[in-house]
Amino acid sequence: MSIWEDKNTLAGKFWSNTVVEDCPIYDMHGHMGSLNTIYFKRDSASEMVAHMRRAGVKRLVFSHHHALFDANLRNAEVHKICLGYPEELRMYVAVNPHYPSHIKEDLRLFDSWRPYAVGLKILADYHRVKVSDRKYEYALSFANERRLPVLFHTWGGSSQSGYEELRKVAERYPDLIIFAGHSIYGDWDNAVKLVKESPGKVYLELTAIPGVNGVIEQLVENAGSESLLLGSDLPWFDEFQVIGGVLSSKISDEDKRNIFYRNVEKLFGKNW
Repeated sequence: MSIWEDKNTLAGKFWSNTVVEDCPIYDMHGHMGSLNTIYFKRDSASEMVAHMRRAGVKRLVFSHHHALFDANLRNAEVHKICLGYPEELRMYVAVNPHYPSHIKEDLRLFDSWRPYAVGLKILADYHRVKVSDRKYEYALSFANERRLPVLFHTWGGSSQSGYEELRKVAERYPDLIIFAGHSIYGDWDNAVKLVKESPGKVYLELTAIPGVNGVIEQLVENAGSESLLLGSDLPWFDEFQVIGGVLSSKISDEDKRNIFYRNVEKLFGKNW
């Protein structure tokens, strides 16, 4: 009998019901809105939330493409989007290093955007500014003082967001919570090393990894499931794919629960 056929396994429960009441799923890496380089099947709040409900995802934390890239839509407008879906949506405040005045203006409003604003998002590879660059100092100091998570886009071998750059940030901001988006993709050994060097403050986010055989198991074995977070990059990828990837992996149901919700609830509480 496979794990999907066994109703006592987490995979079997999801296969039967899609939504498992005692196992909420939090998607900790999303975006929203159009992008001129790619077509998305669903990129509006209404379409994305409808898809989340179909996939059994309780909550998505996202940063808006337009707030990240063109500054025509500011984070205050993203907050308004969240107000329309108070149960499903939370936001990362987008940080664009090329608009320093916007960073300061937006972070002055951060507390007024709670509980919807939960952290910051930095996309160094796309902005072509290293994460250790002083252009991020105001934002990272802000997050460090409040022990907020920052979701960094990371990639193996990147001069902007690879292991060496993240290590500098971890050392410089000791109270910062680092969400390593894509888990320094491809550089799995250094992703694990970063977790071990900064215990309790670095979490590896799994976007794009469920499609690579054996990596989830490798990260669980070497870094521990307590340091992993589920993410889809919605609307770039599909939440069914990433949930299925975790459920199909050769790890325990307890490990899967850590990835789906326990680690998030340890950081934010159950009523975040």
